[in-house]
Amino acid sequence: MSRTLGGGIVRCLRSGRMRLRALGVMVAGTLLGGSLAGAPAASASPAAVSTPAGVSTPVLVQAYLSGRHLPVGAVARIRAGSLRTASVAGTQWAIADFTPSALAAPGVQDEFQDGGSTGIFSRALGQPWRLVQTGPYGCGHGLPARVRQALGLPAAVICQPLTPIKPRVASTARTMGQSIATIALTQVGVSATPAVTSFDGVDCDPYTPMVGAPSPNADGCGLDSSFNLEDENEAWCSDFAKWVWQQAGVTTEISALNAGAGSFYDWGAAQHEPLRVDGGTPSPGDAVVFFPPGDIVTPAYADHVGIVTRVNSGGTVNLVNGDFLGTSNISVQYNAKVSLTSWAGEVWGPGEQWVLIAPPPGPQRPAPAPVISGSHVGVTGTAAGFSASGTVAGGSVTQYQWTFGHDPNANRAGPDVSTVFPGAGIYPVTVTATSSLGTVAIRTWDVDVTAASSALTSIPSDAVWYLTTPTGQYLFLPTATGRLAAETSDGLGGVTGSAWLQQAIPGQLSSGPGPTALAYPDPAVADAMTPHAYFRSSGGTLAETYLGEAGWITHTLSGQPQPGSALAATTAPTAGAAGTVGGTHPAVFYFGAAGQLSQTAEQGTSWVTSTLPGPDAKDTRSLAVANTTAGASVFYLGSSGALTVASDTGQGWHSTTISSPYGVAAASPLAAISTGTDQASVFFVDGQGTLAEATSAGSGWGVHVLPGTNPATAATSLAAATTSGAPSQEVFWLNPLGRPALTSGNGEQWQTTALPGTATSILAVSTYPGLPQELFLADGTALHLDASTGTGWTAATLPNTPVTFASRVRLYAATPGDEVTASTAASAAGLPASAVTEDFATAWAAALTGNYLVIAVGQAADDALYFNTCGWANPSGEGAGGTPFDLASEPLDQLPGTDLYENAAAATASRTPSLAADLAYYATHGTRPAGVTTLPAQGTPARICAGSPG
Repeated sequence: MSRTLGGGIVRCLRSGRMRLRALGVMVAGTLLGGSLAGAPAASASPAAVSTPAGVSTPVLVQAYLSGRHLPVGAVARIRAGSLRTASVAGTQWAIADFTPSALAAPGVQDEFQDGGSTGIFSRALGQPWRLVQTGPYGCGHGLPARVRQALGLPAAVICQPLTPIKPRVASTARTMGQSIATIALTQVGVSATPAVTSFDGVDCDPYTPMVGAPSPNADGCGLDSSFNLEDENEAWCSDFAKWVWQQAGVTTEISALNAGAGSFYDWGAAQHEPLRVDGGTPSPGDAVVFFPPGDIVTPAYADHVGIVTRVNSGGTVNLVNGDFLGTSNISVQYNAKVSLTSWAGEVWGPGEQWVLIAPPPGPQRPAPAPVISGSHVGVTGTAAGFSASGTVAGGSVTQYQWTFGHDPNANRAGPDVSTVFPGAGIYPVTVTATSSLGTVAIRTWDVDVTAASSALTSIPSDAVWYLTTPTGQYLFLPTATGRLAAETSDGLGGVTGSAWLQQAIPGQLSSGPGPTALAYPDPAVADAMTPHAYFRSSGGTLAETYLGEAGWITHTLSGQPQPGSALAATTAPTAGAAGTVGGTHPAVFYFGAAGQLSQTAEQGTSWVTSTLPGPDAKDTRSLAVANTTAGASVFYLGSSGALTVASDTGQGWHSTTISSPYGVAAASPLAAISTGTDQASVFFVDGQGTLAEATSAGSGWGVHVLPGTNPATAATSLAAATTSGAPSQEVFWLNPLGRPALTSGNGEQWQTTALPGTATSILAVSTYPGLPQELFLADGTALHLDASTGTGWTAATLPNTPVTFASRVRLYAATPGDEVTASTAASAAGLPASAVTEDFATAWAAALTGNYLVIAVGQAADDALYFNTCGWANPSGEGAGGTPFDLASEPLDQLPGTDLYENAAAATASRTPSLAADLAYYATHGTRPAGVTTLPAQGTPARICAGSPG
């Protein structure tokens, strides 16, 4: 992307790997011969600026690859003439443009689109080179003025935001090209949701779901107001151009167009268009594809694609471009009176080429007319079914291809499909219908998915637009002093529990049952999937703590739960226009002062409290909630001790008493699940002391006991879950001796399995897709995790006190000798022996999340984390020769950030013990050891395979 003449920056990458999210705006342009073409090189003060000694090209290449999370071999070379260096106030700076390798996978090549190939680097004295800034090549966004001047980056016209030009829309369209131009112009101003002012976050748009893109997902995206459609996260200039062509009636091989801008060139080649480089006569409706210097071959790598909307006198054109960054958001922008050659050179650098691709001139074959059937409301963890049908003049529909907005692996084919949505939120369901004529049409269908609360929430990652892993988890619980804590995991620790850390977060709880929690896309946090904990505060009011953009935030809500009242919560759909969804809002259930079931629900920007119908509660500690497509079902023990359910029918709440043949045990724990989109179940202990289940059956409830349970094993604590496989229902429980067990079944056959350990209560259970099955237990003040990947259960202990920085320091060694060095350094710094690891995968996971300060002790460990030449197994699944890691500035007594580690391999091997000891001591004490004034010089990582993976 690059700043355009209309004041925007274009971005159109279709990455096959990881999109840069933490480094700011992407990069554009090329600097040749030390100055920006078309602008004079700026002068700089000789006293402040000097040209540093030669910069190692391999070092910058590795810094670029690590900063961009690209695999080794992705870069072919630094573009000739693009490398510039300068030194300002003792800090070295460099700018360079990188050419993708022809051997890199197409998706990896696409990471270089729209100027993503350019990097700005800095290096402080004695520190490694770091990729620190991205943005248009000639602008140097975020750089100090003297650095921008020193690098020859004047404030060129492309860097200046100009007054927007209102496009002129033709009143009639007589040709296909005119129709394309007219439609494109009507889209000017459609913008990303949530609004973003850089490319270091999600890039969400409505066009990606409307073209049925197979790879992206809706994580972190919001509802587009122009189309009332949930956005998806993908670089979208090509998606936009494809959608415009489709809306104008283009059907010829339209399925060959994808999110890669070069796919338009490939389409033109297949249609035998002339494909003249920097030539041809533009016409309204043409796609103009921009390329870096060099030969253009198919499949083509391209920088960007836009739409020509008008040809002006003098040969200039007006363009509409999707995925352009302006001063307030990424949007569809309009650029008038563009001279293609000079404009391309200004945006992407001298030598940038362009090719015109004309839409098909003749009549188009008819496209199918597909129709989607299904519900606009879904329930987390249950199968949601959808059907498609369609007709096409002169043919038939031969294929239906579905995406569901949450995981490319969930894509399905066929007229009748189903999917299991993993969490709350709005998901765009799309179906692409293909006809016997070879034409396609796409339909979209938003689904608002609800979820019931637990003490545990799971948050899929949106750092990579086509992945949802790793999945972060937050287990909320009170500390011994009544403070709120979050036991957090980065999702990379498997079943060992090693990835969990406990953090003290804002919130003071009253005594009694602990918090409950929800995760849902929160507009207050830019629509990110956000964990929310709800609890009765020490002041007696309902309160909420959630993870905001700048950290944890707590505040009180309306409503006053009775002391000792349990809490449960759910998300609920917000009504939208007819046939659409309007968003998601939370509701919290509890018992008020008189024992009445109450609800506090978010409505707009406020919270409203109401009392629900039904008898007062006999035991306010028993409360559970499950969802159906109609609404929530809230279960509790009524004043007579009978099992009672308050149900939201969509037309209001009504209360029902569930009749159990043997009644309900006094103070029975309750656990509820959704057993279908329109069915809920609740587990309880009946009057005989056996475990029982009540399931909704039409307008009534059916009750049956579960085999394998009896009065001698009566449950004292319950948690339940549904799974997408077999068995489909699971209830976890503790017997009177505190031993956990799992009773699972498909509603007809049940079996009970004893689980390891003992506990006093069940905190939560998780069956989140892609993670091990997890049971969280409390045994007094101790916390335990029972986990299974399908082949038995493993017990682990979780930390039960808030983490300190010292407990986040990890010394990694890859050889026995370096392990001795690391242990000695840890001991001298006052760190426990557990701070040292020889396991490569453990060190990788710790550095990946930024939750630890990893110190690589010795050359073998440094080489492994920087290059992984040996190809050792790791949590990211990376092959040999590439890692996502870069070197942190040293020394550190704080977390370095994601994908960074400290290098304790000295340039002279005999000095490594001193360097390791100095860094470990500084990490824990914030100062060097007594008598140490300077650190030994660091060595340089090398592509050498040495040591062992542990």
